Amino acid sequence: MDIGFTVDRYQKLSIPSILRLLKWTGVGFSEVTVHVLDHPEKSLHSARGMQFGFHLHNVGNCGYDFSSTGHKAEIEAVLDKLARWGEQFGFRYAVFHPPEAEVSKTDFDFYLRNLRSVSVPLILENVRNYSVKRFRAFYEKMKDRLQERLTGVCLDIPHAYLAGEPWWRFYSNFGSDVKVIHLSDCTDSEDSHRPFGLGGTLSLNEILGRLKQAGFNNILNFEIQPSSIRDLDAYFGTYLSAKACFQPDGLAGIKRRAQAVGLFIRMRAVFL
Repeated sequence: MDIGFTVDRYQKLSIPSILRLLKWTGVGFSEVTVHVLDHPEKSLHSARGMQFGFHLHNVGNCGYDFSSTGHKAEIEAVLDKLARWGEQFGFRYAVFHPPEAEVSKTDFDFYLRNLRSVSVPLILENVRNYSVKRFRAFYEKMKDRLQERLTGVCLDIPHAYLAGEPWWRFYSNFGSDVKVIHLSDCTDSEDSHRPFGLGGTLSLNEILGRLKQAGFNNILNFEIQPSSIRDLDAYFGTYLSAKACFQPDGLAGIKRRAQAVGLFIRMRAVFL
């Protein structure tokens, strides 16, 4: 099992810097965004030995997705970079959403062509306005269109919650097709990507306990965006809770290094 974090640009910290700090802490996996390809050599050097997943464009992060016909040039540029760097990063998957852009600005055939051009195994993520039934239907449709290119699903637990469905219903429905889990805390109305322990809605201990009981052994990725450096203790505390549940060996050393990284980032914020 791999436990990791989503890494994207954060305040004044570059992606290579964040990867270097996470690697030193003991984190062995990261799901990265397209911005890792802005400085791929530096990111690879900083994260030697780490494993990676890749999150394709989505409307929430980029303002468009692979169905957005008005962004053809940007999409082609990303596909070219993935073809060039994908093997060197060894991306284990590329996760994508159902089309979320305005219908008048999308084209399903364009979406399929772009996905078929991705040089990495694909997994489909549930989004917040998809029930289990609707997501299952879309997944079957995409399996028919993408064939062996589509290798499973990413279960985003906050998205399931905000869709009004128990996340466990998604998990039970898709079973062994669940290759990756996205996890963070949220509120009743917002996918806030917050660490656990800061007043959100979900129960980390309940989720981890049920996943362990079910024998989940794939990738657990914390899709967390700390709102400030004050959240760093909760950020690392969330990760440490998962390590304690699934991989307790070496936990004390990881905890000490996480505390050191938190202190370094706080001091950096003060002096820079």
